[in-house]
Amino acid sequence: MEAIDLGGTDTKVGIVASDGRVLADHVFATDHERGGTAWAEQTARVIEDLSDRAQVCRDRIGGIGIGAPGPLSVREGILTNPMPNLPGWQGFPICAVLSELRGKPSRLDNDANCAALAEHWIGAGKGIADLIVLTLGTGIGSGVIVEDRLLHGFSDNAGELGHTSINYRGPRCVCGNRGCIELYASAPAVVRLYRRKVASSKTVRSRRPKLTARDVFEAAVGGDARARETFEQVGRFLGMAIANMVHAFNPRMVVLAGGLAEAAEFMLEAIEQTVSEHTYPEHQAGLEIRASDLGRRAGLLGAARLMLDHC
Repeated sequence: MEAIDLGGTDTKVGIVASDGRVLADHVFATDHERGGTAWAEQTARVIEDLSDRAQVCRDRIGGIGIGAPGPLSVREGILTNPMPNLPGWQGFPICAVLSELRGKPSRLDNDANCAALAEHWIGAGKGIADLIVLTLGTGIGSGVIVEDRLLHGFSDNAGELGHTSINYRGPRCVCGNRGCIELYASAPAVVRLYRRKVASSKTVRSRRPKLTARDVFEAAVGGDARARETFEQVGRFLGMAIANMVHAFNPRMVVLAGGLAEAAEFMLEAIEQTVSEHTYPEHQAGLEIRASDLGRRAGLLGAARLMLDHC
């Protein structure tokens, strides 16, 4: 399969075998200002190079699986309004354009849904019928699997759990809601919380103008108490949101994926304690919350699985 994980910052492209092995892959910067068609042409060229590198003949490629930011239309293969990740791409017919360029059928789904498919296929959620995957990064996405089926909803946009509110008086989110969980537990939120904790500090890290969540994670690994407190606080926020999800969907497992999931060791205790405090015992029984096994390749692998399911 040809697999594409389109993000607002980077695009991951790969050739993936039917057993989940990545035969060749490449990451390049998403130049969204050039528009969708220019991006698709670049992506098609990269795929052609990867096919040559993997020594996979064109006839053996079943199709193209695409994971992308929503909102989108699975049925029509269109990015309906992928803001703020891809401004100006509203209505871009991504499947039709890529299929024409590559001469192959294509399938589209939300990037977090693709991550859920991957975890359910060969990751932490393998064999788990009822599963929620949270992708923690610049924002928070999610994919929900119920009785081994990915939940899409009426307009193909179910599972936007990052935009569920934990504070109705909270700050305004880009989606228009207030107090969305991604305002409290995403990578930018980690940076904001940490900066507040070290505001009076004179350390080199606290004065770094382009501090990232990765920097805070490395500080936590190095024993920085305030960095660890930051992730514990984020864990409590996530726990509140996950408690709501547990009541709504009664999953057997919740998987933390995305770049921020690398810090799971500093968040899991707070998450589990908060979920325990805010859910019925019947919902807690058998519930497991854990980090992804697939790392940053989850979206790419899920895009491949998306196409594999329709071949």
